Parts: sequence; structure tokens; C-alpha cells
Amino acid sequence: MKNIKLRIVYLILGSAFLLFALFVLAVNVIIPSHFVNEAKKALLNEAEYQNRTIPYLYDEPDYDEDWEEGYFFTPSIVFLELEDSYQPNPWNRDVYLLEKKLLEYCAGRDITLDQCYTFKMDNHHLIFMSAQEEQDNGEKPYAYIMYIDIGPVTHYIVTLNWVFFAVLLAISSIMCLLGFRFGRDIENEAERQQTFFQNASHELKTPLMAIQGYAEGIQAGVMDTGSAAEVILEESDRMTELVDELLDISKIDMGRQPLTLSEMDVRELLYDSIRAVEPATAASGITIVPDFPEEPIIVKCDDTRLRRAVTNILSNGVRYARSELRLTCRMDKRHVTIRIQDDGDGIAAEDLPHIFDRFYMGRSGKSGIGLALAKEIVHLHKGTIRAYNGETGAVFEISIPVSR
Repeated sequence: MKNIKLRIVYLILGSAFLLFALFVLAVNVIIPSHFVNEAKKALLNEAEYQNRTIPYLYDEPDYDEDWEEGYFFTPSIVFLELEDSYQPNPWNRDVYLLEKKLLEYCAGRDITLDQCYTFKMDNHHLIFMSAQEEQDNGEKPYAYIMYIDIGPVTHYIVTLNWVFFAVLLAISSIMCLLGFRFGRDIENEAERQQTFFQNASHELKTPLMAIQGYAEGIQAGVMDTGSAAEVILEESDRMTELVDELLDISKIDMGRQPLTLSEMDVRELLYDSIRAVEPATAASGITIVPDFPEEPIIVKCDDTRLRRAVTNILSNGVRYARSELRLTCRMDKRHVTIRIQDDGDGIAAEDLPHIFDRFYMGRSGKSGIGLALAKEIVHLHKGTIRAYNGETGAVFEISIPVSR
């Protein structure tokens, strides 16, 4: 899973290059070739009928299919006489120079009748042919040149190349930036998952080693059976709890942890959480002080999972409190706010941004996923959770939408 961001960037740049190459091929080869062919067809069609007054939308059944189709270049045909006395149009200097050069080009070459030729000058790209028209009075045929200037089209194509290149460059730059960030997120997630499994293995290995050590002591007869069995049971409970948390957070990550919502009084849920940590508070000499309003506070929640989230935070508070945990609950028009505050030393400034990370090891050297699981459960309830330092210790605040 290394260098994913660079692979994404290379893929985007390669795709952009291929797209630009296809665009250049289409715009600079296929489309100009099509215009040249259309111009030639229009000239040949005009030379065949030798009549400039024929309209360009044809309904008469006498004409063949090619004539009925018409050509969009037909109105662009310019006729240039080949009489010795003829002079190009002097009113437009650009056209004058163009037609003068064209006549000079034709004068020095053997131009075959009804044969299309190409002549380029500056921004002009002419498709022309020499034709003649028989005279009714028996005089020599009337000779002239027909030409179509597709220079504006080819010039537009060049401009289109630069415009497309600029647009493609801008889009590619934005996509590369987004792809780089997306790839970096993937790499970070892969690294986080790897760290998660390494830490989970370490956390599971610790109670397993204790169980194995005491079991071997009992087997060798060097350890009191009663005390060893007590430690084994404690470590087994610890490992069972950790495995349950791992399974729960894994299901949440996979979206397989649906909530069973029901309306209940949140005060009852909090009292249940207090009872769940009573053994730990009794052993540590910590007192939990509830501060709830007298009126019921009804929320729509999954009481089992929300109780677990509160219990995990209370258990964390018991480890760091000196003598007291204060648990308060308040309700406004939209939310119920649960606040848990201890009287310990608070959370180190460097640990605060990572307090809900899985298996994050802070200043105390302890790690786990209890707080991370609490955060995921609160988010499943469309609530928020945050941690900060109060006046007397760490404060965890949960906000859950009220029932409607």
C-alpha cells in the first residue's frame, strides 16, 4: 500500500496525456481532412454543373444523390477569372495579395482542369481548381478558378488546441491534487489499520501471557491455586471485554452495526452505567456524583450501546480521578448533553487531539479502544462527543438529539 498517491497522480497524468493525444489526432488530422474533402466535393460539384445560380437546397428529382445532399462549403466558393486583363480585387488588401499569389502560383504550373489543388499562404489554406465554361457563341471557353479558403477553420483548430490544452491542464492539476490527497488518505488509513492490528495483538497478548504464566504455575505446583485462579479469571474477563470491543468497532466500520432505537429516560441509562462501574469505584475509592434534573429526559436511542459508551467513559474517568467523578445531564430544545468530569490532572495537551484514536498510548502509557468505541457509538446516534480540560480535571461531553 505504499506510494498509492503517486500511482494515482501518474494514472491521472497518463490518462490526460492519452486524452490530449486523441484530441490532437481528431482535431488536427481527422477534422481538417474532413474539411478538405468537403471543400473538394463542393468544387467538383460546382464544376460539374457550371452554374453559379443553382440554389444550394435542392428539391428537384432530376439531380443525383450527391447534388441533393449539398455541401456546407458550397456558399464559400470564390470565382477568380483567368483573363489576362483581370486584376484581383483591389478593395481588400489581404484578398488582393492572396489572389495575386494564387494567380502567380497557377501561372507557373500546369494546372489540370477539374483537378483540386492546395495552396497555403500565411493564415490562408486554399482548396482550388481550374474550370472552364463553354460559350454559346462559339468563342473559346471561359476559364476561371474556383477556390475555397478553409484557413479560418484551420486557424480555429490551432486556437482550439491551446484552449483544450489549457482546460485539460487545469482539470488535470485539480484531479492530481485531489488524487494525491485521496491516495494519502488511503495510505494513512492502511497505516492506521496496520497499527490497529498490531496494537490489538499486543493488547490480547498481555492477558494471554498472564493466563499462561499462572496456569503453568498451578501445573508446576509452585503457585496458590486460589489466587492464581482469581488472576486467570480477571485476565479472561479483560480479554473477553477487549474482544467484544474489537468486534463491535469492526462491525461499526463495516456498517453492520444497526441501532435498535427506542424511547427511554436517559437518566435511567446513566444510573445503569454508574452501577456497571461500581466495583471499580469501590476498589479505587472513587465517588460518582450524579446531577440530573427531576423531570424525565426522553431520548430515542439504542440504550444498550449508548450505555456502553457512557460506561467506557466512566471507566476511563475512574482510572484518572483522585476522589470524585461528577456526572451531569441537561436538556435543551434540541439536545441532551451528558457531561462527565473527574478531579484528576486532566489530559495532556499533546494527547487531546488523539484521545479518541484507537489504541493511542498517551502520557500514562495505557492504551485501548474504549474511548474510540464510545465515539463511534455516539456518531451512530448522530451526536457529538468531545474532550477538554476543565477547572478540576478532564471533561467528556456527549450531545445527543432529543426525541420529537
